[in-house]
Amino acid sequence: MKRLIAAVTLLLPVLSGTALAAPGATGPASAGTATGGTAVGVHNAYTQQAAPYLVDVLDKKPGMVEIDVWTNFFFSRDFQVGHDPGNANNCARATTYEELRTGSRNQNLAGCLRNIRLWHDRNPNHPPVVLKVEFKNGFDDRGGYGPDEFDRLVAEHLGAGSVFGPAHLIGTHPTLDAAARAGAWPSRAALTGKFVILVEVGTFEAQNPFDNYDTDLEYADRLISARDSGTLSSAMAFPAINGASQSDPRVGDRGGARAPWFVAFDGSASAYASYPGDSYLGGHYLVVMTDAHSVAPAIDARTPSVADAQARVRLLSGKGATIVSSDWLDPAIVGYSV
Repeated sequence: MKRLIAAVTLLLPVLSGTALAAPGATGPASAGTATGGTAVGVHNAYTQQAAPYLVDVLDKKPGMVEIDVWTNFFFSRDFQVGHDPGNANNCARATTYEELRTGSRNQNLAGCLRNIRLWHDRNPNHPPVVLKVEFKNGFDDRGGYGPDEFDRLVAEHLGAGSVFGPAHLIGTHPTLDAAARAGAWPSRAALTGKFVILVEVGTFEAQNPFDNYDTDLEYADRLISARDSGTLSSAMAFPAINGASQSDPRVGDRGGARAPWFVAFDGSASAYASYPGDSYLGGHYLVVMTDAHSVAPAIDARTPSVADAQARVRLLSGKGATIVSSDWLDPAIVGYSV
């Protein structure tokens, strides 16, 4: 597979006419942010330190919630949700909305997705929510817990109809990058009631010397395969490159044939804020800027003044942020958008 990808690398931009946008380049999409706005995300929203129940976070109308997943770790035969291996979270065992604050917690990924679905069904016109899934130890496709199994889990428990996925963005364009550069991301208003799912490399996987096939690479290959087989609509997520870079980060393993399938980026807000110019990569891409409180001058990571936090969101919106993320929990901050 890797040899095939390498062989196609030189031909793809010529055949498809989709050479990547240079940093700062502009196309049909206007400068700014991919969706024309910026919202606030909650870091580690699944933890009981963030809120007693996940629904408590969702009710604040965040632009993003983050979930950490361990995939079949030590042969658990499950997608588990927790900062460490095992299920340790604020997701409730629930089949009705009323049980979202009474059911036993520490559920697996399927349970967390059902929580989100129950909240969505009660609030069908909610602002768009980015669901950022950090795969702590990556996928385990050989063990039966790969990207396609994850997609089926999302479709079954969250519902494919509530997800804005790669097939919706690509439309008639040859690649996701071509669509993004053509301004195909819908506005925030047009994404009302939708979820946009990002999958990315986790901390354990990133430090694992025996794993050189990272989550985002594996999912990018899933998209390429699905496109080729005419099944792109079954893919529920976008692979996100984790790590800010002043130049286009779609290089090395994330370049070549895979590059046009990366249209989401995640990284330190402090790094993005230090880059010259506005609108990262021309404002065509979905960009998550994390640890927003750390941008100089730093503000409180949990309880800043509303004015300070909202000013920080506006600052990073000017740098092209789709999502500005921190541990903030005040509804006046979490529900704020530019």
